[in-house]
Amino acid sequence: MGTARDIALIFLSLEALVIALVPMVIIAGLAYGVFRLTGLARVYLRKALTYTQLAYDYVEKASVAVAAPFIKANSSVRQVTAIVQRLTRRERTHG
Repeated sequence: MGTARDIALIFLSLEALVIALVPMVIIAGLAYGVFRLTGLARVYLRKALTYTQLAYDYVEKASVAVAAPFIKANSSVRQVTAIVQRLTRRERTHG
């Protein structure tokens, strides 16, 4: 009777080992996939970074081109205003 019990216990432990092996294989496969994916991701992220930098440069150049006339007009108006104020300012005398 003890021998049958020992054989059944061995089969149960083998079954538990196989059941525990399945999640370990899945986790190892996922880890390997992530490892391979990081290598591919570096290449594509480098390309994406290049394109986003290029887009940023275009946007920066366009915004400077759009804002430059307004800034120039504002500074010209301020210069004229300052000159007119200096010419028309009266000196206040005390007494």
